[in-house]
Amino acid sequence: MKTNIFIATLLLCIFGCTSKQNEQLTQQQKDQIKKEITIIGDSIIARAERLDSKWLDYYMDSPEWGMVNNDGTRWDYQYTKKVQQDFFNVMASWKWTTTHQDFKFLTNDIVIYALDGKDETVMKTGDKSTIDPHTYTMIFKKIEGQWKVIYSHDSGIPVTQKADKK
Repeated sequence: MKTNIFIATLLLCIFGCTSKQNEQLTQQQKDQIKKEITIIGDSIIARAERLDSKWLDYYMDSPEWGMVNNDGTRWDYQYTKKVQQDFFNVMASWKWTTTHQDFKFLTNDIVIYALDGKDETVMKTGDKSTIDPHTYTMIFKKIEGQWKVIYSHDSGIPVTQKADKK
C-alpha cells in the first residue's frame, strides 16, 4: 500500500509538476519567437553599424553573461561594456551583411540564434578588416517578458588591408 502511494505521488510530481518550459511549441509560436528575436538581432546590428553602444541593451547585465570573440578571448558583461566604446572610438564604420540565419529552440524561453554573414570594419586610420565568413551565435532567454542575449560567440578570421600611407 505504501509503495502504491509512493508511486502515485512520484507520478503526480513527474506529470503534474512538469514545467511548462519544455512544452512543444507550435509552428505559430516558433514563427512569433523568430520574428521577435530577428527584430532584436536587426536592432543590435543597426546600433552597432551606427557605432552606438546601446547595442548592449539587448544583453543580460549579469555576472553570468559571457561572450567568446573570434580571437578566442572571453569577455564578461562589464568588460564588454567598458571596451566596446573604446573600440567604437577608433572605428570609422562597421557594416554587417547577413547571408543566413538559423534558430534552435531549446525550450519555449531559450533559443539559439545563429547568423552567418560578412562584416567589414574601416578604422579611422584607413585600415580595413573583413571577416568573411563570420558567424555569430547568440543564446536568447526570455526574462521578465523580454528576450535577452545570455551568451554570445562569434567565429571568423579577419583579413586586414593596411591603409596606403603617402
